[in-house]
Amino acid sequence: MSTLAAPALPDDVRTPGWIAGHRVQPGVYAYDLEALPWRTTPRGTAREKAVRRDEAAGLFLGLISFDPMSRSGVHQHRGTASSYFLSGELVDYQCTTRAGAVGINLAGATHDAVTYGGCTLFSRLEGGVVIEPDGAAIHPHARKTVVSNDAPFNPPDITVVLDEVVPVASPFAGVSRRAVFDYAGTGHDRRICALQLWPGARLDALQHRGLTDWFLLAGDLSVGGTRIAGPAVVVIEPGSEVSVCSTFGCTLLAWAEGPAHAGGDARLEPYGF
Repeated sequence: MSTLAAPALPDDVRTPGWIAGHRVQPGVYAYDLEALPWRTTPRGTAREKAVRRDEAAGLFLGLISFDPMSRSGVHQHRGTASSYFLSGELVDYQCTTRAGAVGINLAGATHDAVTYGGCTLFSRLEGGVVIEPDGAAIHPHARKTVVSNDAPFNPPDITVVLDEVVPVASPFAGVSRRAVFDYAGTGHDRRICALQLWPGARLDALQHRGLTDWFLLAGDLSVGGTRIAGPAVVVIEPGSEVSVCSTFGCTLLAWAEGPAHAGGDARLEPYGF
């Protein structure tokens, strides 16, 4: 990640669980994933690079990498979890999810997943995880308790292959959107989507009403005078306004907990609210 303007401003991260990042402007933080250190998870066969880790609330945002011939351990999600598979695969009793797909686990999803060749995910956990009293899981904040699957016929996985989702035009020139998940049935009005910015595209004065996370998969993005290259993460606090543009094009995954309106115009919204 390289800066085009001033050096990094002092960190003033206020939300619990956030790892200190480069403040590109008030309420907007950027993280160079290449520079973040790996941390071994409790199970010992996986590592993480965390941007957000709030063990009390069960929140996590960052990379998780599994060793070949390893398993997650039996665990149950107590909130929505979603992961983009960057490489490899994970198989559980329902299906196999592979590179290029987003795997979504709703609250109550209970499973044990195995990878044979190893895999790397970018994950966002929005609630706690529980494991068996004698268990060990990759989730560093997992709480040990008796695990009971009260809805055994509810599938643990929703799998969306990103390249198979038809892109649609957004209200912004040169920006298309692939809808991934609208949180239907979760009790939340949020969105997961992929945004593709063609060379020269820009999004100006986006006023964010909810916490929003971007995972820049590839390409370049200029945010508040800072030029960012994938792999990187941008965290946008509620109430923050941000303008971005791409010189050579980029693709990013967005997790938006509320809409963002350009210049206050509700018709100019990128995430599909």
